[in-house]
Amino acid sequence: MTGYIDRERATQLMQRAGIQALVLCAPEAFHYATGAWIGPAGLFRRAGAGFVVIPDRGDLPIGVVVGDFNAPQVRAAMPGAIIRDHPIWIETATLAASTSAQPLAERIEAGLKSSGRAPEFSRPATFELARSLDQLKTILAELGLDRTTIGVDLDFIAAADFSVMQAQLPTSTLVDGAPVLDRLRSIKSQREIEHLRQGIILSEAGLERLQVDAMAGMRQADLVALYRQGVSSAAAGLSHPVATAEYVTLGAWPKGADAIAMPGDPLKADMVCTVGGYASDMSRNFIFGPPSADQAELHAIAERAFDDGLAALMPGKSLGSVHRVATASLARQGLPSYRRGHFGHGVGQSVFSEQWPFISAGSEVVIEAGMVLAFEVPLYIDGLASFNLEDQFLITPDGPVAMNRLPRRLEVIG
Repeated sequence: MTGYIDRERATQLMQRAGIQALVLCAPEAFHYATGAWIGPAGLFRRAGAGFVVIPDRGDLPIGVVVGDFNAPQVRAAMPGAIIRDHPIWIETATLAASTSAQPLAERIEAGLKSSGRAPEFSRPATFELARSLDQLKTILAELGLDRTTIGVDLDFIAAADFSVMQAQLPTSTLVDGAPVLDRLRSIKSQREIEHLRQGIILSEAGLERLQVDAMAGMRQADLVALYRQGVSSAAAGLSHPVATAEYVTLGAWPKGADAIAMPGDPLKADMVCTVGGYASDMSRNFIFGPPSADQAELHAIAERAFDDGLAALMPGKSLGSVHRVATASLARQGLPSYRRGHFGHGVGQSVFSEQWPFISAGSEVVIEAGMVLAFEVPLYIDGLASFNLEDQFLITPDGPVAMNRLPRRLEVIG
């Protein structure tokens, strides 16, 4: 198993871009390419914690540079890969075989000496980019890629780190590979789709718990806690790690986390549930007691714009055309000056639930089967309500299929 990458599609995209390999170092890209964790060095979010080499030739193996602390796990996950490690700050040792009468410290020391270290070996305070690059250079030479054009994830790499990479890889031409990686990740594998679908299932379980148990008089933080309890209960027994992020707006004017829900307060629940590193995204709207006529109309405007935009979310069309349809729908309903930067986005594995491609006015990205997109129509009107309708869709050859099952209507609490 090689992470989530479609090697055949990766080859096509790289050859189209004129590069012979991708070299990725962002922790999320590392996991995407390998299916393994980059390790604690990745928490520093700097180049050199690990690298993954994806050749454009499918007959060549993937190469991996990883911290020595996590190298055994990566080797187990990727038996067919070329794997080299570099030292990080964490020290480990193996007990040497000996008689039980030998003192423990001697057995530990013997284990350290038997590891084959050079006498001058020392560990860095965190990790060293130069040492990691030495191993990357070795892999590139072994794969015959040391004098080729390499695409790197420049949207992650710090300028100072890139300068070091250029200096230490003088025979390689380093170019921006982030657009290739973005396009590669935009089409989801079945495993990725299942992670994202599971996230929606859990989020909706959390929202159902919130709707049933919420009442006026609760604090905003308590409402979020209800959602989390519903997610946690539904996630019991799952093998993948689950995390949530909640973007909640309570009241006609946004309130703080300690605000108390009052009768008539609208509640926007824009919820992200991450399963196995993949962040799903959806939003539903509630109100404590019957809505006012203006609140009901505002939500109805969002519903109509959502339906209009969704009808345009078809394979072969551009994302920009979907944005134009949703904008035109709002204009027909009396909001010609309402301007939204995007009406949705890709989802997947990232530091944020929103990722490329975006359903924005200028996007020429063509909708393709296999994409998973969150389509949304937010209407934030201070003094009235903040509403957002958002569903997550798998794009099929016949059109979008919603992963959500909850209705999009304005739900009354209490």
